Amino acid sequence: MILYEYPKKATLRDGTELTLRPLRKEDQQSLHEYFLRMPPEDRMGLKDDVTDPKVIENWIYDLDYDVVLPMLALDNGRIVANATLHFNQIGWTKHQGEIRITNDPAYRQKGLATRLIQELIEVAAYFGLEQLTAEIAPTSVETRTIFRKLGFNEIASLTGFVKDFEGNQSDLTIMVMYI
Repeated sequence: MILYEYPKKATLRDGTELTLRPLRKEDQQSLHEYFLRMPPEDRMGLKDDVTDPKVIENWIYDLDYDVVLPMLALDNGRIVANATLHFNQIGWTKHQGEIRITNDPAYRQKGLATRLIQELIEVAAYFGLEQLTAEIAPTSVETRTIFRKLGFNEIASLTGFVKDFEGNQSDLTIMVMYI
């Protein structure tokens, strides 16, 4: 299995050295602290309330790399990014996976998101996935650019699909990569 290759070292554009590895059960508290440090506007686009310790506890309890592979970036043991590859186990979408990513604002524009997405693309290819998708929030111009640079293409824009804290509607972009 490809996971034997972890942990890996990664050097960012500014020279910062990080460790990349899958989430482990002992990361529960650190992962919760990471999400609490995220700006509220970043958490708004997530599918779960990551400020709730029970949500993180359930993720850890249900940790199954065959369903979701959470990949962390750590700076001296502190989580600074989290990217996940979601597998579809059965049915007509089992050849597809979905990538989701968050990272600490202090580590943005240094190549970290690109590196984590590349890691997950390699894992997806190893497991024989043929397509990867990503849902891009309307305000995530930087994220959209990263995915586009890595070979993802915009295939749909869901008009008025998401709302911000003030109730303003925005479009959600769906991007796809064929491996």
